[in-house]
Amino acid sequence: MIGIIKSSLPDGRSLTAVEALQAAAKLGLQGLLFNSLFDVSPTLDPAELAAARAEANRLGLEISSMLGIVNPALPARSRPIVDAGGGDMQAGIERLVDLAAGIDIRDMFFIIGMIEDRFEADVSWQAQLDGVAELLGRCAPALRRNGSKLLLKTHEEIATSEIVALVERIGADVLGVAFDPVNVLCRLEDPVAAARRVAPYAAQLYVDDAVMRFQENGIRRFLAPLGEGFVDWNGIRPLLPDAKVWIEMHAGQFAMPVFDRHWLNNQPPVAVGEFASVLAMAAKFGTRQVPWDQAAPVARLTKALRRGLP
Repeated sequence: MIGIIKSSLPDGRSLTAVEALQAAAKLGLQGLLFNSLFDVSPTLDPAELAAARAEANRLGLEISSMLGIVNPALPARSRPIVDAGGGDMQAGIERLVDLAAGIDIRDMFFIIGMIEDRFEADVSWQAQLDGVAELLGRCAPALRRNGSKLLLKTHEEIATSEIVALVERIGADVLGVAFDPVNVLCRLEDPVAAARRVAPYAAQLYVDDAVMRFQENGIRRFLAPLGEGFVDWNGIRPLLPDAKVWIEMHAGQFAMPVFDRHWLNNQPPVAVGEFASVLAMAAKFGTRQVPWDQAAPVARLTKALRRGLP
């Protein structure tokens, strides 16, 4: 199954749920992942949710959704979920899980925050992780009742070792991994090695590509058309043969001051070999100009669709 996240469709953010489903089908894809349930129905109207499910069935498409940002230590990040629960984050998660299960979505992914939350928030990163673990532990009965699983995405702020620790702490029956290789580069992880770490728990795989470029005091991630970057898809795909594949055209360019000792001291542990692998990518690209418009991520979609995955 190869599908696409709604925001990566041309004009995807402005499309209604039905329009987005039809656009995905027209591109020859097998699924659509909504950026949230609010993307399906802004009011979470069960009738609107059911109508989207019916259209997906008519088109023969799988559907999924993002849950949102889950971080009780920084509740402002999770405002839509809190509002869905009438001011209570747990109630919001459980309501959204129930509604999703009602239209046969049982694999919603989430993130914990943004890259600055790891380094700049008033609450320590470990306290944030502990808060997420405690909250999801309380949500576990609702997930099990629905036969649902939340998937923590490899995002710019979190290391795969931290994700695996959370899965093992909470339980792999209710928490899994949504693996996004271009993001692990921001934690100085080699994508193939990271895929190997999360493989026992990975249920989703996100497709894009990236290069690393040298700049003053470090390196920066830039997005590239699929096959023109440094993500070793031939090495990754066999490690996750059963994962659902979702195309996502990312937009962020993240700097890593890898020659700054203070910054390095605040990183999660990373294997020397993986650090060297990421630096080798930057050495290969050097300091030449990035030829792809970073402000137009959907422009890379045609190449992704044409190339596909092994």
